[in-house]
Amino acid sequence: MRNVEIGRITGIPIRLNATLVVFLPLLAWLISREAQLLFYAGVVNSISPRSIDVAVIQSGNMPILAGVATAIGLFVGVLLHELGHSWVARRYDVTIASITLWIFGGMAHMEDLPEDWDIELYVAIAGPVMSVLVGAACYVLLFVLPGQPVVLFVVGSLAVINVTLAVFNLIPAFPMDGGRVLRALLARSQPYAEATQTAATVGKLIAVLMAVFAVLAFAPLLLLIAMFVYIAAGAESRTTVLRDLFRGLTVRELMSTDVRTVTPETTVAAFVDRVVTERTTAYPVMERGTVTGVVTLDSVQKVPLEARDSTTVADVMGPTPPTVGPDADAFDALVTMSSARGDRILVVESGRFVGQITSADLVRMIEVLQGLGPRDEMELPDGYA
Repeated sequence: MRNVEIGRITGIPIRLNATLVVFLPLLAWLISREAQLLFYAGVVNSISPRSIDVAVIQSGNMPILAGVATAIGLFVGVLLHELGHSWVARRYDVTIASITLWIFGGMAHMEDLPEDWDIELYVAIAGPVMSVLVGAACYVLLFVLPGQPVVLFVVGSLAVINVTLAVFNLIPAFPMDGGRVLRALLARSQPYAEATQTAATVGKLIAVLMAVFAVLAFAPLLLLIAMFVYIAAGAESRTTVLRDLFRGLTVRELMSTDVRTVTPETTVAAFVDRVVTERTTAYPVMERGTVTGVVTLDSVQKVPLEARDSTTVADVMGPTPPTVGPDADAFDALVTMSSARGDRILVVESGRFVGQITSADLVRMIEVLQGLGPRDEMELPDGYA
C-alpha cells in the first residue's frame, strides 16, 4: 500500500503507510471506550504520584480527546523506537533508507546490515532500550506536570505502553527485535543462515501459540498479529537462504545477453506473429540502443483484431523495468526486482543495454545452486563465482 513521506529526522525520511491512516482513528476510538479508559486509568493510578479523577476523563469530549492524544503519542513512541535502531545502525555505517509507520507499528529500512552478530545485537536491542527510556521519561513527567486528569492519563498511559512495547518487541520471533536478538546470539556459534533458520522456527512456534491463545480469548487483533509473525518468520528465513545462495555472484553471471527486442514502430500484429514463432511472451522495446519499455502478450490482448495492424507496441508497452549494472551483487538485483514487483530487470553498462535478468533466470539459478549444495563445499561450474 502507498507510503507518503511526511518529513525527515536527522536526514532519515519518515513515511506514513495508508494502513496507519485507517488504523489510527480506530485505535483512538478503542482507547476512548469506557472499558479501556477505566483499565488504563487504573494502571496509571497504580504508578502515578497523583490519582486521576476518572469521572472527569469520562465527561463530555474528554474520552475522545484522551483517545486521540494517546493514539498519536503511541506512534510517536514507535517512531522513537525505530529511530533508536536507526541511530545505532548509523554508527556502524549502515544506510537508513527510511522509517515507515504502519498498522503494525514501525519499520526502519536498512541497507546492507552486516552479518556480524554483535552489530545486529546492538542494533536490535537499541529499539527496546529507546522505548524504555521514553516510558521512563513519561513516568518522570507524572511528577512535574499539572494535575489535569486528561494530561496525567495520557502521559501515564504512554509510560506503560512504551515499556510494554519494549517487552513485546523482545519476544524471540521475527520481525520483532527479539527474533533478531535471538539470531545474533545464535550466530556467535552458528553460521548466519543456520542461526536465521533456527530463530525463524522458534518464531513460527511462538506465532502458533499466539494464534491458539487469540482464538481461545477471542482476540481478533492478536490473531492477525500471530499470522503476520508466522509469515514474517518464513520470509526472513527465505531471504537469508537466498542471500547465502547468491553470495559472491554478480549480475553478469546471471544475465541473459541474447535478448530478443522489438522497436517502438513494430505493429501489434507483427508482435503477435513473433510471439507465436519465437515462443517468447515479453520483449524489451529498443530505440537507438536504449530500452524505452516492455511489451508483453498480456498488454496486447486488449487490442481488437481489426486494430492490430495500425497499433504499435509503443501504444501498449509498459514502463521501463529497473536497471542494474553488470557488476552489481546478484542478491541486490533480486531485491530490486522484488521491490519493483516486476518479472525482469535490465542490465545497463555505460548507458548501453547489455542484457536482462528475468524471474525465470533467477528460479533456474536457485535450482542450480540448491542442487550443487552448500557454497563452501561445492565447486561451481565455469562461469560462476
